[in-house]
Amino acid sequence: MICNRRWVLFRSLLVPRASFDQLNAFVSVAEQGSFSKAAIKLKKDRSTLHRQVSDLEIDWGITLFERNGKAPKLTEQGESLLRASKLIIYQMNALESATESLFLGDKTRISICHDSSIPSSAILQIDKECRSQHPMTVINWLSRPRQQALDLLVKGEVDFCITLNQGELHPERGVSFINLGYAEFNYYVHKNSPLANRQQLSMPELQLHRQYVLEDLEQSNFGQQTLISSQTSTVSDPKSLFRLLELEGFSLLPTSMVEESNEDFLSLDLDFALQTGRLGYVLLYPSSAVKKSWQQDIINAVGDWFRETCSILS
Repeated sequence: MICNRRWVLFRSLLVPRASFDQLNAFVSVAEQGSFSKAAIKLKKDRSTLHRQVSDLEIDWGITLFERNGKAPKLTEQGESLLRASKLIIYQMNALESATESLFLGDKTRISICHDSSIPSSAILQIDKECRSQHPMTVINWLSRPRQQALDLLVKGEVDFCITLNQGELHPERGVSFINLGYAEFNYYVHKNSPLANRQQLSMPELQLHRQYVLEDLEQSNFGQQTLISSQTSTVSDPKSLFRLLELEGFSLLPTSMVEESNEDFLSLDLDFALQTGRLGYVLLYPSSAVKKSWQQDIINAVGDWFRETCSILS
């Protein structure tokens, strides 16, 4: 027994204590409950797995499985090492995925600016789609006013901006753009508002009530055209705006944002508007001769959400 321990110690000084294949074999046999099923999962010969697990037991100097019965059974020592082995395999797979992503030209970090009228459901869907394609890339979502977002884009501090279309034919120098479509906007009130369920509201009637305006919408080229009331309050945060609407007033908001919040807000029936309004959005990104694959994936993910949303509301 002493000689065997000395041999294990001597062997451990010459070779690695455990290889990735050995750990993978150990974990697979433990999870599948048999060498045969583990071999099918790993697409290897059963004899290969037997050898890898046996070599691991020799390297570690412990018995991982009891082999007396028909199926291998984890020993107490094997059970105690299973979780750590799984973690090492997970980390190795993550490392390989990260190196592969870098080899293919992925960025380690992508920053996307958006204005406050972009609903959280859009961010969640776009983020999920992008991360499924680039799992090792960190994606930052930054709510910024349009001009600040554009400044960050020109400086190279962010990679994309999703913002309201300013109606300009030519973008800023060094910036490319994609028109994303026209999202539906409506004037909304809380269900307990005296304006709720009123038919054919006139502009003079509406002007008697406070109007809350999203700051990013107000600062757009179309912002002034949306102002009706002489009593206007600018709000940066959509959540705060919804809370204020519970007290009084009305606001022009994206339909998609209101629908994801709750059912406590109703659109107004106006005698001066025959149909709902629409405002356009644009995706801005640095100009380059050739788009990188990760850039195209972001563009596709953003475009998917806007195509889906604008078509549903059309």
